[in-house]
Amino acid sequence: MLNTEPSLKELQKLLHRMGNIANESPTYEKLASYIEKNYMSIIFMTAGELAVEANISQGSVSRFCSALGYRGYNDFLRSLQKYVSEEITAPQRLQYISKNSNNKICNILNMEHKNIDELEDILSQTAYKELVQKLVKTKKIVLISARMSSTLLPYTTYILNKIRNNVIQVTPHDPAWDTLTLEEPENSLIFALVFPRYPIILINKLQELKEHGFSIAAITDSMMSPIFNLANPLLPIPITISSIFDIYSTPMLFINLLMRDVATSIEGLNQRLDGLENIESINHIYYHKS
Repeated sequence: MLNTEPSLKELQKLLHRMGNIANESPTYEKLASYIEKNYMSIIFMTAGELAVEANISQGSVSRFCSALGYRGYNDFLRSLQKYVSEEITAPQRLQYISKNSNNKICNILNMEHKNIDELEDILSQTAYKELVQKLVKTKKIVLISARMSSTLLPYTTYILNKIRNNVIQVTPHDPAWDTLTLEEPENSLIFALVFPRYPIILINKLQELKEHGFSIAAITDSMMSPIFNLANPLLPIPITISSIFDIYSTPMLFINLLMRDVATSIEGLNQRLDGLENIESINHIYYHKS
């Protein structure tokens, strides 16, 4: 069963910290009160827009975020987005964005830049190196996801099939979904792509596979994800939720870099790629000017 407790607890901790900071000044008290009552809509606001709504200066917003221990408003905003990403719906997003006609694309782009900047640290983690080796050495790779997260599967599967054998993708719509537990756990790696809003059917399937002894690796958006105790290695890849639908630019870039590192770790890949190029040439797969 999907458990949203970790994010709710983190949100409660944040609200408690804001309550403590609020005692420092009337301005902080006003801002903390506004955020507590309107945090769902704030995830779509810039610092300037929040300042206008709370009737304080933008500098006070920045100082408030720093007092909470964040590097600035954008850092605070990204944490807040993680805490509420499980509960906010597409109709709510549309409502908030429509109300906030001044919502600027540059705010979303800035968040995406910061997300991408995080990748350098993620790629240096031990968990990342473990994931690369598992994708190289495990006999069979089963890519699994559901709903919007599964839109990342075709891209990942296409590239991984280019560089190695025994790669399949499975979603709840496939007949193979019901027979996954019949695979050989000792020879298979389940690689899950799990982003908010976390599909219960996917969480339950991963729990079932873990109970059957399968090795599970995953990418998700946060260490508070409900699959935290199901996957090892687990890599948190940030996403942006400040639009009507989640933005997967950073996971897509991460997957490309991951596939690059997997490819460079596979011996004899040149011959395989040459063979694929030959097949594509014989079958006239790509357009060429005559």
